[in-house]
Amino acid sequence: MANPKHYVVMEGLGAGKSDYTIQATGDIEKVGGRLGGLPVTTGPGDQVSGSTANGTVWGKSDGFRIYGGIKSISLENPDHVQVHTGAIAGGPDDDHGDLCEVVVRAEKVEFISGQGPGEGALELEIEHDIRGGQSEHTSLRLPTGATRNIGVAIDNFKVPRSGSEPKTIVTKITEREPPRDWFTGAPDEGSEPVDITLACDNPQQVTNTVPIDSDRGNPGKVKVYYTIDDLDD
Repeated sequence: MANPKHYVVMEGLGAGKSDYTIQATGDIEKVGGRLGGLPVTTGPGDQVSGSTANGTVWGKSDGFRIYGGIKSISLENPDHVQVHTGAIAGGPDDDHGDLCEVVVRAEKVEFISGQGPGEGALELEIEHDIRGGQSEHTSLRLPTGATRNIGVAIDNFKVPRSGSEPKTIVTKITEREPPRDWFTGAPDEGSEPVDITLACDNPQQVTNTVPIDSDRGNPGKVKVYYTIDDLDD
């Protein structure tokens, strides 16, 4: 069998499930371990026949190596799945063997402090904005003292194996008041940059603590955890 050209990772998000079908121009191989910077598992319900793969993703991730091009990916429940695709280093579509592909992910958010006794929970809109890359948005409810998983890939970057590339993540947070907490005030906002360095074979975790400004003089604060990982590992 020739070298694989691409990978596909089906990442389950939150509760629920989604059936999926992947069709390619060449053979498909189901794999376990790590693929695309994510842990992937092999489930007994997933079936691969030649250039077609059928499966169901729940709360974990399914990974496939593609020996050809990707023709189509069909999802039963698109809201439950994040699809990650890319070229495999050293494969026919990898035009730059001296480069690796690095992914930046937002993994979780942690409650550090609230805005006083009237604050039951933080209703958050989080934007993860990479300067020179792209942005992703996350909406979640963060109870007092809690930590919530995010698990979203923000962007992938090609990085020289002999060097590194600096980037800045700007974490922007809007706290929206639920109806029962309207008496505590209008939505509050916060924004904080954190510098990161993208490099091959150098997995990292970076945190960004963001104060949420308040016109009531008692700002809240949350911490967002990011990971930086080489997709070729």
